[in-house]
Amino acid sequence: FFFKQKTAYEISTRDWSSDVCSSDLAGAGDRAKGATAVPADALAYASVSLDRGGAPFQALEGLAAKVDGGAAAVKRLNEMLSGDTRQAQVVRALGGDVSVGLVGVDVASLTSGGMPKASAVIVATAADGATLPGVLQDAGFTAGPALNGAPVWEKGAMAITVDGSTAIGATSRATLADALAVQAGQQPALADDPAFQATIAKLPGNAVAVAYLAPARLAPLVKAAGGLLPKDMQLPGGAPSLTRLVTDLQDVRGLGIAVTAEQGGLRVIAAGDADQAALEKLGARFPTAYAPTLADRVPADAMGFAAFRDLGPTLLAAAQDPQAKDLVAAIEQQTGVTLPGLAGALAGEHTVYATTSGATLLTQPQDASGANMILSNALVAARGLAKDAGKDLKAIGLEQNGGTLAIGTIEGAAKAPSASITATDAYRALRARAGTPDAVTGLVYVAPDAVQRSGQPAARAFGGAIGWGTDTGAERSEEHTSELQSRV
Repeated sequence: FFFKQKTAYEISTRDWSSDVCSSDLAGAGDRAKGATAVPADALAYASVSLDRGGAPFQALEGLAAKVDGGAAAVKRLNEMLSGDTRQAQVVRALGGDVSVGLVGVDVASLTSGGMPKASAVIVATAADGATLPGVLQDAGFTAGPALNGAPVWEKGAMAITVDGSTAIGATSRATLADALAVQAGQQPALADDPAFQATIAKLPGNAVAVAYLAPARLAPLVKAAGGLLPKDMQLPGGAPSLTRLVTDLQDVRGLGIAVTAEQGGLRVIAAGDADQAALEKLGARFPTAYAPTLADRVPADAMGFAAFRDLGPTLLAAAQDPQAKDLVAAIEQQTGVTLPGLAGALAGEHTVYATTSGATLLTQPQDASGANMILSNALVAARGLAKDAGKDLKAIGLEQNGGTLAIGTIEGAAKAPSASITATDAYRALRARAGTPDAVTGLVYVAPDAVQRSGQPAARAFGGAIGWGTDTGAERSEEHTSELQSRV
């Protein structure tokens, strides 16, 4: 039951440290250095900067100082890491860059309700090679047989070797041997995996932390785990749904996410590498970029909004799954509203927003009057079904104003507001600071008041959050920025 997929890649002897930041592998290069010692068939990878003197960590400290109690917390953290505790000694000895590669998962324990066991490689690329051996001994590690001439310290199943400023650890001696072979160029490395390179190149170089996932390699693991799960934990739809999920995963080669700290706030960027043509054949929809205009109808006192397009066609594509067809047919028979008709009524641009008095979906279909009729029938049918189930949907209404329809609990939402959230200083300032493009595949905004009104001391420093997606063909990314602002 141990899963570890073997994939053939051309072995490269690239000097990662000198090449990664100057070639097409630019991007989160510093966070990817540890991947030179992680096998190419790794399932996942993560890297974080622990360098308290580096710019990313100092930016984090600056942000923390803007939050009530944050400066005191940073002071306590620095005092703890500067002390003589074993934890502080280990962190200092590991240096500024620590990465973890997940290379295998044993799922056999799922049959008894247990947790899977992971096999992993840990790499520190800026370690204190002179101090770390002594720290390991103090932590209970003992010298074991050397591997390829490299000294090894062991504790239980864990095994660690130190070579200058590079420390490599693993969950077993065999896994450490594989990592050393990868580092020596005798086996392919994750750093040379095309999907890893393509994903990392889209992430920022000043990231505090980076995470990478290889869904295509997870597909066999998902299939194996799905067959071992107890019946009450199986996916809805059983084996066919699991097969569809596995098929979808095989066409997504890589997913990555990075977190950076800036003067004004945090920025989170997600990117991926996928076989778009294969996914489209399976019914997947890839949104194209557009310039949202319907958000201008969101009132200034809203807590935020989410702008997107073609909700109906997306639902229609999802309903093509064989497991959903019977359910769709039953709903159509009960309501008298066909899914294609509903999909057409919910095509075009949409925006969802919430205020303290309720929430509303704004939409601008091509034929507003025709869509109004279809959605009215759907709402009447939904109210009837809800009543039979003991629920009340009377508060949900449908309004039309010209080409705009509003479905929700806010009265008069279809009309243009006297003041729009997109005209507020907070929204405009955050959008400018974040560098939000005009054309996006989707846009999400959380207003400062939405969090500040909670009354929590830390919430007073929240200056808003904005996120968006971009469309570059098979390369898709999402970016989210949250702002922390000083208050006197």
